[in-house]
Amino acid sequence: MKELEEHMTNTTDVNDTPRRTRPDAKASGLIARFRALDFKIRWGVFLPVAVLLLLGVLIGADALLSAGRIHPGVRVGSVAVGGMTQAQAATAIELGVSPMLSEPVTLTVSDRSWPVEAEMIGVAVESSTSAEAAYAIGRGEGFNGVVGDRLRAWFGAASVPLALTADDVLMSGFFADVSALVARPATDAAVIIEGTSAHLEPSAEGLDIDLEQGRIKLLSAFTSDSRELTLELEPSKPRIDEAAAEQALQDVRRMLEGPLTLTYEEKSWEVSAEEIGDWITFHSEPATGTPTATLVGAISAEGVSATVLPMVENVGKVATDASFKASSGAVSIVPHQDGLTVDAVDLATELTTKLIAGERTVELKMRRVEPEITTEDAEAMGIKERLSTFTTDYSASNLPRVNNIHTLVDALDGTLLAPGETFSFNETIGERTAEKGYQEANAIVNGKLVPQLGGGICQVGTTIFNTVFFSGLPVVERYNHSQYISHYPLGRDATISWGGPDFRFKNDTDDWVLIATGHTNSTVTISLYGTDQGYDVSYKTGDWTDIKPYPVREIEDATMPVGMKVVEERGVTGRTIVVTRTVKKGGAVIRTDGFKSVYRAAEEVIRVGTMPAPSEPTTPTP
Repeated sequence: MKELEEHMTNTTDVNDTPRRTRPDAKASGLIARFRALDFKIRWGVFLPVAVLLLLGVLIGADALLSAGRIHPGVRVGSVAVGGMTQAQAATAIELGVSPMLSEPVTLTVSDRSWPVEAEMIGVAVESSTSAEAAYAIGRGEGFNGVVGDRLRAWFGAASVPLALTADDVLMSGFFADVSALVARPATDAAVIIEGTSAHLEPSAEGLDIDLEQGRIKLLSAFTSDSRELTLELEPSKPRIDEAAAEQALQDVRRMLEGPLTLTYEEKSWEVSAEEIGDWITFHSEPATGTPTATLVGAISAEGVSATVLPMVENVGKVATDASFKASSGAVSIVPHQDGLTVDAVDLATELTTKLIAGERTVELKMRRVEPEITTEDAEAMGIKERLSTFTTDYSASNLPRVNNIHTLVDALDGTLLAPGETFSFNETIGERTAEKGYQEANAIVNGKLVPQLGGGICQVGTTIFNTVFFSGLPVVERYNHSQYISHYPLGRDATISWGGPDFRFKNDTDDWVLIATGHTNSTVTISLYGTDQGYDVSYKTGDWTDIKPYPVREIEDATMPVGMKVVEERGVTGRTIVVTRTVKKGGAVIRTDGFKSVYRAAEEVIRVGTMPAPSEPTTPTP
């Protein structure tokens, strides 16, 4: 036909009127030969071409009609999404799947069953992914990817499975719970140590759920009409069999062949084979992630630490923290000292290697120990100058009370507060006990002066309260005594007891704060050191208010003559006073605190004599 067309030409006659020329002789021959072809052959050529042309037209029309939409006839699971956009299909899938996910699936393993809700394992439909897969039908590559998929869709044979997902953590946890009830775990081969001998405990197969298959089948069950799923237990092999444990057995037997000698310089210590056996632990290599593993026996650092460190406690030295030394208002840093101790980790590794190799003498390996607070740490704390100091005095005659005051301030000395930290007296000092050196001394309890273990603590509490008062730092908690005590600063006393009132203040600066203390037989001094914040502290003591006379109670005493009165306990008037502290910085007020002290009245006790006076002897009349 092409040859025939090539011989067809257009010509123009002398009058310029277009006309069609006749085919030349060669073209006429081609046409004659084509016409001479058998009728069936001619249809065999034209019919496929016609079908292809018709199919192309239909495919083109279908492509135009489904532009931007899923091909008609496509389904996602049981949800028809043909003719929808991807967004519409995703919504339809969500709505269509929701009823299926709302019904539980009954899982049966062995002779036990569990209702499984979708929420229990985090089942969710990937509607957007499913809609995207549906949209891709008829838009693939090649004849089958375009024509074949569209033909299948026309005849309702094109579908996309629902894309369901589950929460891996919830799914794994669920099957772990099921396995714990129905499975029989495989048993790894193990090495058993008894005294100085070791033997191999064989492995054993178990029965368990195939987690991967179980996950796939459980998700599929949520999209099926049947809500029943039965899983069979599958044989499970141990990770460590006898062959994988044999080397560990031989290694352990060599470790237990005899005692071990540890040396350091001129000293030596002997460890028995039984003690070595207590040090040996086992682990698998790799620990997880593979179906098989090898058993490894080794000396544990924990076992070495528990036995060797107490044995060689005189070897090396203890690390010493950097500290601060305060004197006459100045503060300096005492440098830290590194320590030296046995390196239990390296020693355990070396012992494992050498004992397996047959060596029974090992030299201790030492390592440098850095303290918790180094000199560099101390320098960075910003403790450079004294912020405030306060001193109170007391009687040196009450020796138990003096002892308690000294014990308290010694425990308080050197306390460090980080920026933003709140100091608690009770948390810092702890309970006052005889084991810590505290003695019984008088203290006010419920308004009465009674002997108490640790009596004298309020002397220290009042001192540190006044130190903080004049530093300008915030006071978080403070309580006054139940009764007014005249030798404490007016309205600025503080009472503290274990399990009761506490004293607390906050370091609101950007640097650390140091509490430093000092004492004599009759005075106690507490100072705060840090970086000066430029606080200007002033205060005003108000007048006494709410004066309450003390009650008087008389007690008859038959051992005293009638009319004699002796004051046994002097009364104290009840009263209230407020001390106002103002803290300024750069002339601006940054804090105003009112410290109110309410003192209760204490009754006065008077003993009154009731013993009659002796009668005078009578003189006879002469």
